[in-house]
Amino acid sequence: MDALTLDDLKSLTSITGPALVSIYLPTVPFGPSSQVENTGRLKGLLKTAEEKLHDLGLRGPQIDSILEPARRLSEDRPFWLRATEGLAVLLGDTIHTYRLPAAPSELVVVGSRFHIKPLLALMGARQHAYLLALSQKRVRLFRMTQAGIDEVDLAGAPANLAEALQWDNFEKRSLQFHTGTSGAPGGGRRPAVFHGSGEPDPKDEITRYFRDIDKALGELVADDCAPLVLAAVDYLVPLYREVSSIGCLASETVTGNPDSLGDAALHEHAWRIAEGVFDKERRAVADRIDDLWATPKTTADPETLVTSALQGRVDTLFVALDRQVWGTVGENDEVAIHAGPAPGNEDLLDLAALETLLAGGTTYALPAEQMPRDVPAVALLRY
Repeated sequence: MDALTLDDLKSLTSITGPALVSIYLPTVPFGPSSQVENTGRLKGLLKTAEEKLHDLGLRGPQIDSILEPARRLSEDRPFWLRATEGLAVLLGDTIHTYRLPAAPSELVVVGSRFHIKPLLALMGARQHAYLLALSQKRVRLFRMTQAGIDEVDLAGAPANLAEALQWDNFEKRSLQFHTGTSGAPGGGRRPAVFHGSGEPDPKDEITRYFRDIDKALGELVADDCAPLVLAAVDYLVPLYREVSSIGCLASETVTGNPDSLGDAALHEHAWRIAEGVFDKERRAVADRIDDLWATPKTTADPETLVTSALQGRVDTLFVALDRQVWGTVGENDEVAIHAGPAPGNEDLLDLAALETLLAGGTTYALPAEQMPRDVPAVALLRY
């Protein structure tokens, strides 16, 4: 799948024109007949787009100019080799494509801006999380999105334990550690045991190493408050948690030596934990909305909701991916609801999602069955 940042979203939504085409379709990951199936579905939706453009008054050459880049995708075998569960195709002066992690409903929207709501699956309520891969030999910080991970320079942190302690070869010191599996009451694991030989307590030295890392880490991520996932062998985890000052440190850990895992495996395990954090946050906000239902702090009325989003009053918006409310916004943010799609109108829920994000709010774009109170959209208001 592809990544989408808020800056990417702002760039897309800055594009305007009389006939921008947004196409969403479920796709089949690569297989013996997947390209034929996927391109057949795309061709059908391009036919729908052609009809909508014709209804706007565009002529054949103008329509062909807009749709031709998407038509050429049918012959682009490398493109379809990377197919996921869904695809977004946005057409204006140029083509933008995004592979989606889940299958969207088939949708074709033609309007003055791109329809972006299904793309929010690439962002989530939060755009990113962090992964701290920690061992005695090295420390690495990664910034994660749903699409992958990129290493971040952890400036100011010791590269490894030996550097932190200015030891040439910490592995040859007298540190011994074991967790024992016998002798504990009830057959449980014995507590961790460190052995020294008159030299500084290795546990204290590791703790000092971790404090140096935590200090450098705090300067990078403390104000971000994106989840931080720790990857480390089990006996190092409680030692790091004891000194960590990061409030957004996830309670779950990727256990094992991160040095022996590739980036793809680290990302897979760590992002699953980050998603759990995101889901917990989402459920907490949904519970708060439920508690405040029918108070001035929440609204599920489309007109009020859209106006509030345009005015920057929406703190958190829950919006159904596969439901639309068609209409227009006039002068003074006057909202008019229409019975269905028509030339000149747009999905007002899509507009509300965009305006909420641009104003620094949080948007959860969910399948309809996951929506609070089974409504198309509901907002928690700032005031």
